[in-house]
Amino acid sequence: MHGVVSLEQRLSAYVPAASRRRVTRASFSGQSRGGLRARLDRALDQAVLRFELDRLLYDIEVEAQHRWLRRMMAFDAYCARRDAARGSGQQARPPVR
Repeated sequence: MHGVVSLEQRLSAYVPAASRRRVTRASFSGQSRGGLRARLDRALDQAVLRFELDRLLYDIEVEAQHRWLRRMMAFDAYCARRDAARGSGQQARPPVR
């Protein structure tokens, strides 16, 4: 396959070089003070916030489309009543505003 990149190559920008890091028992105990895990947590939080914002905007757009469609249907019904009244010689009711 052309263009396949290994996991080590993809993570190399986020992990210090092996010659500069020293692994001790303390590295595996205690809370993470930064590094890849912290960056991934921040990226995940940002992705969740972006998703929530996109979802909120989507809900607003869908609601606006429903309102627009209801108004369009009401206008279409008004035009149909108006045209039917003109054809029968009756006085048409004024539009609802």
